[in-house]
Amino acid sequence: MSTCERSFLLEGLWEGKRLDGRGWTDTRDLEITFGTDWGSCQVTLGKTRVLAQVSSQVTEPRLARPNEGILLVNVELSPIAAPKFEAGRMSDEGVEISRTLERCLKESRCLDLESLCIISEEKVWTVRLDLHVLCHEGSLADACSVAGLAALAHFRRPDVTLKGDLVTVHPITERDPVPLAVHHHPVTTTFAMFQMPGSTETLTVCEPGRLEEDVMMGKMVIGVNAYREICTLHLAGQVLVDKGLVTRLSAIAAEKAKKTVTKIKTALAKEEELRKCGAPRGFAASLRKHSILQNSQLRKEFDFTDVAKEAKAVILRTDQSETSEVQVKVGEKGTKDFVEVVPNTMELDDDSDEAEDPEDVEITAEKSRAEVLEEKVTERIDLEDSEEEDTVTLTKIT
Repeated sequence: MSTCERSFLLEGLWEGKRLDGRGWTDTRDLEITFGTDWGSCQVTLGKTRVLAQVSSQVTEPRLARPNEGILLVNVELSPIAAPKFEAGRMSDEGVEISRTLERCLKESRCLDLESLCIISEEKVWTVRLDLHVLCHEGSLADACSVAGLAALAHFRRPDVTLKGDLVTVHPITERDPVPLAVHHHPVTTTFAMFQMPGSTETLTVCEPGRLEEDVMMGKMVIGVNAYREICTLHLAGQVLVDKGLVTRLSAIAAEKAKKTVTKIKTALAKEEELRKCGAPRGFAASLRKHSILQNSQLRKEFDFTDVAKEAKAVILRTDQSETSEVQVKVGEKGTKDFVEVVPNTMELDDDSDEAEDPEDVEITAEKSRAEVLEEKVTERIDLEDSEEEDTVTLTKIT
């Protein structure tokens, strides 16, 4: 970013103006879409788009926690999200987001890992959460948090039966899958911090954009659940933070988390209804809703059994229109054929423009050209020239 762009962005922020028209604490539009498979979710936060997929497999537990399952979080940042990322190489930003989400989900105990244990110290479920960033336009941690939480709540693992030391994993076709035990829903909120040179005042912006993240001096990521409990706190940068600032930002994050969790639960309930009724769902169905060729109106059924009776009744109630006899004349007018329809009640007028028949004309007298010109003369004027002429003599010249 050039120096002019950086100065323009910072001056606008201090004046309360952002590039996308939001205020300092305004959030972006959130859209949650679930796929056809269990644990598949796509989240759009403004222009930032993240795809989440949850999978599970039976593995051995860790030695430190033999009675608990394993939760793995992997964030993939590829050049498809932004040109600055490299394919096949984990960037520092990706590692930071992965560690933040792991602390938010594990340390808050939102997912009951003990329920993932099959046989103590032998076999447990390993749940893997893969997050693929499709478009990076800022606030990646917030979008990944919502996507990962919604995917975990939507995921269903296969059912397991235990007979002695024999573990049987039943496919979905035999038994209904079992949902994960999610106790609460922690959601992260990112705040970008700015500080003018020579000033101790700190400006905070909620859900910063990509350009705002490039010029920020520090950031604070707060994970809060719907019960206003702080689950994680991540601070980075070179900005001084006091207790009052943390308290104020935590209150803003708590209000945002409550609204976000409500949207997640609403989306899950809507997805459950679509699965039960067999309506079109998934990513393809969500794209068709935004198409201009898609008719979003509900289908209506019409009953045409009484149409004939109603039409006959309308005809009987309608007054009959009056009719009159007409005359149709076909002839030639100039060089074009014409048809004239005249009612009998109308009197016919003779056409004065019509040429008379030569046989109907009789010659009574003839006049010469001189006689015709003589008749046109109305008055005669005689001009007489005088023989005497007036003579003027000039005797003196002055």
